[in-house]
Amino acid sequence: MLTNIKKIIDGWAILGRPGHAGRKKALRRTELENKFGKGNWKIVHLIDGKLLSQDEALDYLEEGYNQFFKKNTELLDWLILTAQDIYDTAPSNIDSKFDYSIQETETAHLNDIAIRRVIKRLGKEFQGSKLLQIHGEDSEGFVLTTGQVPFHKLDLIYSPQIKGWWNKNSIEAFWQSNKVLVVRVDRLKQLSKKMVGVVLRKDIHMGKGKFATQAAHAIVTLIPERGETWDFEQHPIEVWTVKGEENLLGIYSTMSKMKYDCTIIRDAGKTQLIPGTRTAVGIGPINEAEFDSILSRYGASPAESRTRDYLAFKSFILRK
Repeated sequence: MLTNIKKIIDGWAILGRPGHAGRKKALRRTELENKFGKGNWKIVHLIDGKLLSQDEALDYLEEGYNQFFKKNTELLDWLILTAQDIYDTAPSNIDSKFDYSIQETETAHLNDIAIRRVIKRLGKEFQGSKLLQIHGEDSEGFVLTTGQVPFHKLDLIYSPQIKGWWNKNSIEAFWQSNKVLVVRVDRLKQLSKKMVGVVLRKDIHMGKGKFATQAAHAIVTLIPERGETWDFEQHPIEVWTVKGEENLLGIYSTMSKMKYDCTIIRDAGKTQLIPGTRTAVGIGPINEAEFDSILSRYGASPAESRTRDYLAFKSFILRK
C-alpha cells in the first residue's frame, strides 16, 4: 500500500501495527524517537474505535483471565493448590506482585501479574508450595499463558489477526493484533513532501484507456489553470480509487472546504458513460500526510505501491 494511515483519532494518525517486540523493544523505541521526536509518537491499543493506553488495555487482558477462570474452575483450583506464586520470564517476577509498572527484566512480563490480580479479585490466594512458571511450552503452567488462554470478546480483536507463537483468538492475539503505532499528524506533515493526487471511481465501467484519459483530464485541468509548475520526477502524481460517487464527492467537498486546489471531472458521455457522469477529482499540490489522512476517511486505495518516508523503518515492519 502507498500509505498505512488507517484512521485519525484526536490528532493521532494510526500508521499500522508493530506486533510483538520482544528483545527489540529498546531498539524500536530509539528508532521511533529519532524519527518522530519525543512526544510525537506512542504505541497504544486500538479497542472498539478508541486509542487506549497500556494501563487501560490491561483491564481487557485481566478480564480475559477472569472469564477463563470462571469457566475453568478445576484449572483454577489446581493453580491455587499447586502454586506458592507464579512467574513468567524469571523468578524475580514475583517482586512485581500486583504492579504492572515493576518490570525488572529485559522483556516485559504481564500475564503473571494479571493472574495474581484476578485471583485476588476472585477472593482467593495461592496455597501451594511450588514457584510455578507460566512461560514456554516446557513450563508446567504453559496452559495459562496469554497465548493459550482464549480471549473473552472475539469481536474486539483487530482483524486480520497478527500471527505468532500464540493461538488464534487468544489473549495474546488480542494484545498483539490491537497494538498500534500512532504519530501526531502535524509531525507527519513536517516529514512529508508535496504531491498531486488523482482520485477515480471504480464503480463505473471504464476501460483502461478511458480510465487513463479521465486521470489525465484531472491533471491537465488542475495544474495549468492554477499556473503550477511541477517536478514529476521528485514529486510524481499519484492515482487513487474510491468505491463510488458518494466517496468521490466527499473527498472533493472536504478538500474544497480546506482550501486546497481541486477539480472535479464530468464526462462528456460520447463513448462509454452517461453525459455528466462524475469520474475523477484532481487535488494539489498537497502535503502527503494531509492527503493520506483525508483519503483514509473515504476508503480510498492507491493504484501503485510506494513507501512514504515516514513509513520507512529499519528495525521492524508495520502490519496492516
